[in-house]
Amino acid sequence: MKRIIFPFILFFLLVCEGIALDLLPSSLTSSEILIIPHWVLIFLILMAMFYDTNETFYAIIYGVIFGLLIDVVYTGVLGVYMFAYPFTLYIVHILKRLLQTNLSMTIIITIVSIFVTELLLLLIFSIVGVVEISKAHFFVHRLLPTILANILFLIPIYLLSTKKLMKWSSEQLGK
Repeated sequence: MKRIIFPFILFFLLVCEGIALDLLPSSLTSSEILIIPHWVLIFLILMAMFYDTNETFYAIIYGVIFGLLIDVVYTGVLGVYMFAYPFTLYIVHILKRLLQTNLSMTIIITIVSIFVTELLLLLIFSIVGVVEISKAHFFVHRLLPTILANILFLIPIYLLSTKKLMKWSSEQLGK
């Protein structure tokens, strides 16, 4: 039963990402502001920080799998999220060794992760020719609202899941 908990949670978050923007007020969604929910990435960051040990990389493996699912479901280019999520999660693994794992550091790591992910996505989509956007427009209308919205999602998820992730880690991985 415990082996299907993470895929179930991640699949649920993947589905919720698709309907998240429909729940926002129309004044936000009809303007130039573009908010991208990265809820799967946020849970994978928490998983990398509080479940994985220095020798395990379950979050990265799930990042590859669910990155591919996001590519299939939400984008027209395969491999973009499948590359961006594991790359970002590897950076999280490195930062986890250097920094403490508390709420403030988790928020900082999440901001860095979303920043890196969004820059990778912009770079790849620009190279492929899917998107043409100025850097200033990207930072003001996409990156900052995306970071703020995802931090608002991170805080309750952090409070609800960190103790459970640490408990599962000690039970299953002997951490």
